[in-house]
Amino acid sequence: MEQKSQEEKRLELEAELAANELADRTHRRRTITTLVVIFVLIIAAVSAYLAFRPNEEPEVYYSNGDIDYVKQADKLRRTSGFKEVDNFRGGYAIVSDGKKYGVVDVKGNVICPVKYDEVASNYSEHYPELCEVNLNGKYGLVNKKGQETVKPIYDEIGPISNGTMEVTLGKENFYIDTNGKRIN
Repeated sequence: MEQKSQEEKRLELEAELAANELADRTHRRRTITTLVVIFVLIIAAVSAYLAFRPNEEPEVYYSNGDIDYVKQADKLRRTSGFKEVDNFRGGYAIVSDGKKYGVVDVKGNVICPVKYDEVASNYSEHYPELCEVNLNGKYGLVNKKGQETVKPIYDEIGPISNGTMEVTLGKENFYIDTNGKRIN
């Protein structure tokens, strides 16, 4: 009898060990499944936050009630894709995509299309409300709506004086108005 009871004890222990191993495997599977679900939920939550978070950068930077042109130019360099953003003057900056030039306002709106070989001045005292541009070695003027008021066909353009400017076309010098019309 003693042998049976030892045999029965051994069988009971083996059964108990098998049950414990099964419980351990089940517990490990549940733990791994729980960890995977938590990981997926964390990734989904972070992705949702990043997708729907508010834009923390202001549209325009202000300092002491005035536009902070330095911060605004830095923002445009980071966010616009322009390779160059010159200093703002009068609320406008000359920009470049690395090959061509144009002009933007403080919000990054393209005012003068980025298609010119050079933009010499952006709505400055020499050309108020107009921008001097160079395309294929010829000069013209563009207004703040991006329209070429003086086509870039002139070899030289002088500063505006009393609504007119002296231009050179080939060997000929003459005066035009700000709309490009020749003045006799």
